[in-house]
Amino acid sequence: MKQKLPAIITVFLIAAGVFYFAFRGRIGDAIKSSGVRPATPEDVIWKMSDASREGNVAAYLDCFTGTLKQNLQKTASDMGDARFSEYLRRLNGEITGIAVSDLEQIGTAEANLRVEFVFRSRNEVQKHHFRLIDGEWKIDQLDGAEQVKTLIPYGSEINPQ
Repeated sequence: MKQKLPAIITVFLIAAGVFYFAFRGRIGDAIKSSGVRPATPEDVIWKMSDASREGNVAAYLDCFTGTLKQNLQKTASDMGDARFSEYLRRLNGEITGIAVSDLEQIGTAEANLRVEFVFRSRNEVQKHHFRLIDGEWKIDQLDGAEQVKTLIPYGSEINPQ
């Protein structure tokens, strides 16, 4: 069983990656083409990821609200839009995948979501707190990122036996 575990985990991660990119593309395209506001907290994660990949500072900041948004706006202002845009693209380029889970709806206007960012050498899990503002979900707070030990680092060769 120990010999098969790495192969099973790898197949699972590949399937999750395929699902992620297929699902993300449909949601991202739908939001961009229709101008529809994110209907769920999960949609905000994909909108934030798309904006980061494109280096779109305004769209990225639009995913946030409250003190968190003010802090990000100050950072963007201090860095300048061009440098902040490049920072977003570089940060997104380091991410090889995103997994969302454990949606916790708190009443009708608040929610929490567990977001796992997959990097080549590590995974980081972070709890995102959302608030419904004028019919649109926004990220209101972020818990500190926790590093998750990966059994098989991304891109590792598998030697089936």
